[in-house]
Amino acid sequence: MSNLPEYLKQSDKELVHKFKYIQYQEDQRLRDATVNPDTSRWSLGKSVLKSNSSRNRYVNIMPYDRNRVKLNVIRGNDYINASYVKLNVRNQSINPGYYIATQGPTSNTWQQFWQMCYSSCPFENIVIVMVTPLNENGREKCYQYWPMGEKYGDSNRKISKIQTPGGPDDVSEFPNELEVEFVKAKRVNGDYVITTLNLKPIGENSYGKPIKTIHHFYFDQWKDMSRPEEVVPIMHLCQHSHSLNSNENPIIVHCSAGVGRSGTFIALDHLLHDTNDFKIVPTAGSGSGGIRIPMQHYDHDLVEQVVMQLRIQRLKMVQMVEQFAFIYHAARYLYEIVSS
Repeated sequence: MSNLPEYLKQSDKELVHKFKYIQYQEDQRLRDATVNPDTSRWSLGKSVLKSNSSRNRYVNIMPYDRNRVKLNVIRGNDYINASYVKLNVRNQSINPGYYIATQGPTSNTWQQFWQMCYSSCPFENIVIVMVTPLNENGREKCYQYWPMGEKYGDSNRKISKIQTPGGPDDVSEFPNELEVEFVKAKRVNGDYVITTLNLKPIGENSYGKPIKTIHHFYFDQWKDMSRPEEVVPIMHLCQHSHSLNSNENPIIVHCSAGVGRSGTFIALDHLLHDTNDFKIVPTAGSGSGGIRIPMQHYDHDLVEQVVMQLRIQRLKMVQMVEQFAFIYHAARYLYEIVSS
């Protein structure tokens, strides 16, 4: 295709070389954090404290201290394994992309997860994109943290005001108890389940505090340490989830560790919705369609720029070279479908 951006014409060998360099840069940042734990820009801070071990699903996936999400506690521990992510590529991003990348909740942390959702997303419609099955090869990848409805005897969950995930010495006290209520659920095109939930403060001091609508997307067809098997379902997931989020809220994305599949989804979502190279330009006689036109005089690799921004905000985002290559593959597909 004559209008394909140059960075989408690279060979697999070139992509492997770029991915190795991205990994090398991250290794250097981690070395600096290890050698200079108190002064490094890349400090892992509270995430590596032994007292927070029960709040981490994996021992090697930690948020950088400088952009970690802090729980809105009135007393005690504010740590959760989650990172604020902002994507804003110079000369390409039409709007910055705002996300929270987080690990799949565990039986210890699912209640803190809901408290984070309520306090970190101030506007009504909150989108959660879950890109992992609950279990894989007999191993839990994510705790089943949301109510699935009366059919399962699971219509609502209470989220405590005072939580002790690591035992009596590990306390987080929140402004309110919360309740998450099942409203409805449906499977879309056989690809993912969207569940609508209400999230509301209850009990003392809850009067007048808003009820928020949760749009929970459960995409269970993406195996750990891998790329998706098909492009189209993940693109539909991007478009559907993005359309329901209140613009001012970050989109909350998690897999199991909150890095590989989560990073890949976030990269694709930002490319599709918020970059100049992937916006659709209307053409005469195209009706509601149009074409994608690469920016002139843009000499960088946009996909590489996005992944590099992700990596400086959370470890191992887009973890595998296969996931890195899939982003290019999906991006080429986006050009092909409008050309055809």
